[in-house]
This record gives sequence, C-alpha cells and structure tokens, in this order.
Amino acid sequence: MSVYDQSIAVFLSPIKEFLADESVTEILINGPKEIWIERKGKLTLTDVQFHDETALQAAVRNIAQFVKRTIDQQNPQLDARLPDGSRIHAVLPPSARKGTTVAIRKFSKAADLTFEKLISFGSISPEGAEFLTLCVGLAKNIIVSGGTGSGKTTFLNLLGGLLPKDERLMVVEDASELQINAPHVVCFETKAADHEGKGQLTIRDLVRSAMRLRPDRIVVGEVRGAEALDLITVMNTGHGGSMGTTHANTPTDALVRLETLATMGDTTIPLAALRRQIAGAVHLVVQAKRLHDGSRKITNISEVLGVDEHGRYTTQDIFRFVQTGIADDHKILGSMQGMGIIPTFYEEIEVNGLSFDIAKFGKPPKPKYPKTTEALPVGGSAGSGAGSHSGSHAGSGAGSGAGAGNPTVAAAMAKLSPVQLQQLQAGAAKAGMTVQNYYTALLKQQAAKKAGNAA
Repeated sequence: MSVYDQSIAVFLSPIKEFLADESVTEILINGPKEIWIERKGKLTLTDVQFHDETALQAAVRNIAQFVKRTIDQQNPQLDARLPDGSRIHAVLPPSARKGTTVAIRKFSKAADLTFEKLISFGSISPEGAEFLTLCVGLAKNIIVSGGTGSGKTTFLNLLGGLLPKDERLMVVEDASELQINAPHVVCFETKAADHEGKGQLTIRDLVRSAMRLRPDRIVVGEVRGAEALDLITVMNTGHGGSMGTTHANTPTDALVRLETLATMGDTTIPLAALRRQIAGAVHLVVQAKRLHDGSRKITNISEVLGVDEHGRYTTQDIFRFVQTGIADDHKILGSMQGMGIIPTFYEEIEVNGLSFDIAKFGKPPKPKYPKTTEALPVGGSAGSGAGSHSGSHAGSGAGSGAGAGNPTVAAAMAKLSPVQLQQLQAGAAKAGMTVQNYYTALLKQQAAKKAGNAA
C-alpha cells in the first residue's frame, strides 16, 4: 500500500468508498457533517460524516502536505491535484461558514474513454466524432468551451489521445488534470511562490518555455488569464493542432472570452488586430454542456470564419445537438445532426488522402418563413438569386433600396407596408439571407402554392 493510500485510509476514511467508486464523479464536503456526491450528473446527500471540524481539517492538511502545498490561516485555500489525477479545492473557516469546504472532482482515465463510449452515451454522434478525428489529424487549432462540470477537460483528454504518434506534445496546466494517452507528452504545472515570494512559475512562463522546447503542438489545460494571448501566439506561429479549454456558453462567447482574457495582461495590441488574430488562430470551437437532466453532451462543433465588417466574430455550426423532446423520466431526447454546411477546409481532407463522405454533413434546415398578417404582393418573376446566402447581415440595406439588385423585386418591395417590411427583415435575419433574396424566395413559394392549387 502506497503512502497516499495509507493517508486515504486514515484521514479520509469517511469518503474512502466514494473515492474508490468509479460511478462517483464528484465529492462535495460542506463542513464535517454534510457530504454530497455526484453520480450521472445528479447530486445526492450521503449519511457519512467526519467526526468533527478538527478531523476534517487534519485530512485537508495531510493532503496539502502530501502534494507539497500549504493550507493554513495565512493561506486558507488549497487547489491541487491528487496522485490519482483527481482535483481538490478546499477553503478553511471563517470564510467557509459551514466549516471546511472541499470539492474533489474525479476524472475518467484517459485510457478508458473513447469516442465509441461517448457515442454510446449519446454525448456525440458518429459523424461528429469522425469529423473531429480528421480535424486533429489535419492539425486544426481547437478550443473546447463549456461551463463548470460540462466535461471540457475529459473531452480534451480524448482529443489529445488522437495525436499522431510521432509528434511531441507539450501540456501546460495550473493544476495537472489532463492524462493524455500519447507516446511523447511533456507536462508542465505552475508553481506558487515560496514564503519569501520567490520561485513562482505562471502559465505564461511555462507556455513561453514550452515554445522553446521544440513542440509540435501545445495544449493549455484551462485558459483563464492573460495566457490567452500566449496561446493565440502559439497557434499563429506554426504550432498547428494546439488546443485549450475555456469557460463560455456558446462558440461565439468562447472567442469573446479569449479576447477578454488576452487584454488582461500588459498587451498594447489594438482591439481590431487582436480580434483578427484570434479569428485566424482558432479553427474550431467544440461546445460542451451539462444539460438539466445531468447528461453531458457536445452541443456544437463550430468553424470560426473570421471577423465581419462590424468587428464581430462569425462562426458556423458544422454539427449541432438538436433537442426533440423530454422523456417521461425527464431525460432530454435529441441527437447531434449535421447542419448541411461544408467546412471551408474540406478540400484539405481530400488532398491529404482522407475520406469523409460529404453527405455526413447533413442537409441544411429549411428556413422558417414569418407569418404575415397581410398578403405579400407578388411583383412578377422572381430573381435569379433566390435562396442564395450572403455573408452580410440580413437586415442591412432593408427599406427603399433593399431590392435594388432586381428592378422587379424592388418594385414589389416598394409596395410593402411597414409591418410587412419589418416581418421580412426578421425572417431574412433568421434564414441568414439578404432581404431581397429572402423576399424572392417567398415569391417563388407563393407561386408554387398557386400552381399546386390550380392543378
């Protein structure tokens, strides 16, 4: 029995069974008399307790000593990694009002997690998994985004294990959590300053060192500070296939989050230039979410297209989780579906001799036309540009000049009431089309219905 196992047996005996139980993903201690566990995304109050506050603090201090950290009244917080890969965070009283508060988060072992298992859990579709496998092979830069407990780190572990076997991977983390299963991995962990305030190593320091150690790819476990700028620099300087995680609710929010974090340092880069660097560095954003039924799913696989003329990030969902309902047991029903959008780098898949059936990207969803209170006047033949998408904002140019590209359509649009024009602009924005092209599509739809009724 190792020293760590002996310590667990003595100091953490009340929760020893939960640490050994692989179905338990998190252990939450709210003082000595209140212990919760998480199974399958659901929290359950247990009946186990520590003897008193002194016994609980003794257990926490023992863990801190084992991982060479300090927790006391001068340093009332502990953030560390246990030898088995679990992450622990603790806060001492009086800040913790109920008593010493501890959270132990357990991670799936990298060797045990595969795309096949995630597919069987319904966390991702086979097509989405195959697409991401190709993207890792093509050295696309990927950001895994999501909230706390959404499975970002676990999924990054899986992506890291897909790296080519002949590449050198450098992993930089605040507290080591990643267990990437690859033959050539070098792991760095930050170091706090000593009692004299010396010897500190930050993520920024370690990223800069990693860049000088001949990496093929660099992974930053969690981007939550000014190191975002260093990761963007890594991605833009020939280290393709680099990855990281960040906290955000949508793919677009993830890019905004990186921008915000990058400006927290001493950078003097103009905001417009920084946005273009971020949009050029990140190729894909993978969004992970923990849904209200406790399940964890990949909800978006989005390609970053760039920055529009208004300075806003533009993305497009290649795959997206579509909810279809809720079961009687409150389990969310749905599946990941292709959005019918072919990524801009699809040609790279073909020229590299890789195979991915274009039909797996799915069919584009049908645009939802707005319901109008008044009939739209039909102004004659629809223009040739019907249905074509445009990168410009749908509402731009709406009004008197919205149909300037086609005189017939322009004349018909001039007869619209303000209410009809407002509804038209809203529908065009939802469909991602210009107002003129959207109106032309409506005219064709009306003509087809009339022809069907006449027949």
